[in-house]
Amino acid sequence: MSLSILLGKASGVRNKSENLPTAIYKRVFLSRMRKHNARLSSYIPIAKPCAFYLIPTILGIMWTPTHAQNPAHIRLDSVEVVHTQAVKAVKSTAPTFTLDEKHFNRLGVTDISDAMHRLPGVNLRDYGGLGGLKTVSVRGLGASHTAVIYDGIVLSDCQSGEVDVSRYSLDNVEQLNMIIGDNDDIFIPARAAASAATLYISSFKASDATSPLDLTAQLKVGSFGYVNPYFRIGRKFSNQLSMNVIGDYTYADNDYPFTLTNGDYKTRERRNNSRMNSGHGEMNFSWHKSTRSDLAGKVYYYDNDRQLPGPVIYYNNSNTESLRDRNFFTQIQYRSTLSSQLSLQTHAKFNWASSHYEDVSGKYPGGKLDQRYIQREAYASACLLWIPAYRWAFDYSGDYFYNNFSSNLPTENFPYRHSVIQSLTARYRGDRVTVSARLLGSIYDCGAQKGTQAADYQQISPSASVSFQPFGDRQMFVRLSYKNIFRMPTFNEAYFYHFGNPDVRPENAHQVNLGVTLQTKGSAVLGKGVFTADVYMNRVTDKIVAIPYNMFVWTVVNLGKARMIGVDLTATQPFEIGRKQQITLTGNYSYQLAQPRTDRSSSEYNKQIAYIPRNSGNVTVGYENPWVNLSVHATAVGWRYATNDNNPATRLGGYMDMGLTAYRNFHLKGHDMEVRGDLMNILDRQYTVVARYPMPGRSWRISLKFTL
Repeated sequence: MSLSILLGKASGVRNKSENLPTAIYKRVFLSRMRKHNARLSSYIPIAKPCAFYLIPTILGIMWTPTHAQNPAHIRLDSVEVVHTQAVKAVKSTAPTFTLDEKHFNRLGVTDISDAMHRLPGVNLRDYGGLGGLKTVSVRGLGASHTAVIYDGIVLSDCQSGEVDVSRYSLDNVEQLNMIIGDNDDIFIPARAAASAATLYISSFKASDATSPLDLTAQLKVGSFGYVNPYFRIGRKFSNQLSMNVIGDYTYADNDYPFTLTNGDYKTRERRNNSRMNSGHGEMNFSWHKSTRSDLAGKVYYYDNDRQLPGPVIYYNNSNTESLRDRNFFTQIQYRSTLSSQLSLQTHAKFNWASSHYEDVSGKYPGGKLDQRYIQREAYASACLLWIPAYRWAFDYSGDYFYNNFSSNLPTENFPYRHSVIQSLTARYRGDRVTVSARLLGSIYDCGAQKGTQAADYQQISPSASVSFQPFGDRQMFVRLSYKNIFRMPTFNEAYFYHFGNPDVRPENAHQVNLGVTLQTKGSAVLGKGVFTADVYMNRVTDKIVAIPYNMFVWTVVNLGKARMIGVDLTATQPFEIGRKQQITLTGNYSYQLAQPRTDRSSSEYNKQIAYIPRNSGNVTVGYENPWVNLSVHATAVGWRYATNDNNPATRLGGYMDMGLTAYRNFHLKGHDMEVRGDLMNILDRQYTVVARYPMPGRSWRISLKFTL
């Protein structure tokens, strides 16, 4: 990807593969070297990163005249290089999985949380229904180790450390990428590399240059009072400036039935106090100042006013809790190429989020419990890419962000944190081998306006990865990667009343992965298939857990060590069965052995960590044809435990959730219309993902989408 900036003014060259022909690279590179004999030499300290040095560096870089580079679509003068995410995933030095818009219908995906079931090694914690919290954990490390990046910039939650992916509408998503560990995409912000796994969410941006107005309108209706209108309006004002405005609204009663079992006694109940009422809007713009620079920005607002059904308790199905979540952020990105050897991207963001929790049960003084929480973040980043030679690339990235947190609780500490993360990365790309290595330096300066403040931390975290093509005539790649990363305690873990502990230390994770990817050549009947297999081991030290001191007071402590060993398998194979007819088989399987390994005398030693199944997988059969496209999909999850000591009373049974999707596209007077129907949990299985939070049974959904 990064080598393409060497092409500069090589007029008329266009290639949709990741690597252009070697002869073109060499010819253009040598020509550019004659024009640019002056070499850049810089020394950027990383061993002892510090905000005092970083901030002037960022400001100095941002002041420099610039030239644009987009990682997925690069346009330099008259050169345009486009490469697909599929090619990158096959050649990646670390496990990389991609789903894009065309896969969502084919796989029967209904939302982002459902898309996570199509990826191996992913555990989704789901509290049931549309309004339930949904967080993503990868390979047993916990949701706080997964970074979620929305259009290039990390989403944050300094209170809990977990991002609720149900906030983001799949209708506005062009592509999802999951990267586990570090791969060979080195031109990224340091913060994007500071997590064990990364989920990239890319929304629709560009408007059609041939149409004065780009309009998409959609309406979904479904079971349990579900209604979801959505629209996207885009306009390309010139070759330089384009904008779009996006909005959606979701309402659902979520009063689905379930079976309550108490020994041999079963009753049919219905979830109550489950109403969801949410809306989201955003505006995006893209300004190509010239062929040498571009600027992109986003303004985003989300508001969800929902009732909380709470856990199911025998003979007491009533609940009076509610939660209103609001989130506003604005972000801007500037991308450029300074010369044939230097490229730059800068980012800035301000984020504000609030949560308002109420319980009007009358159990509390004044008749209700009223708790309000507000968090804020200011973020700035700069990345500098240097390509001194044909096969070599180096990147320096520096990020600074400031978080603070407040609430109306009388025990509030009003914590804040200054964070500086810097990375120095090198990559070598040969004809059949790619190697990358990174040093990530982190500084966290913690404080609190009241009470004891959490400890400050500094750490250097190394990572390295390699991909090798053993046979030059076959698209087979063997990859090996290692990554060390640590996770700072969240504000809840460090400060929350009767729970937090300011002395808790960061979790330290070590990831090792060995894998292979094979892409077959295909034939008249068999299309190009992609198969992956990965074996991994994760070790976590200073694992953060909450333990009870008594019935009312819990506290967060470091309990030592945990180990995760697993296998991830994926397969995609299309079959051409006739004219304009194709069947695609897609599947994944994961085995995860995740065990606490701190104290041999403990009842939890070598038991399976809570909520992590040993076996899970998904199979989808998609049939595309000129009449009605069909997708049958099944997600299976093995038994799990709700506690780390694997008490039989807390065992959660395994389940299989099957679904059916039918969709058809129509062309009406130059416009596109899509009709889609989904039947979910068609076997009407009763199951839970989180104990005492039953999931919906059989349900349906119909959507109608119109594109101008």
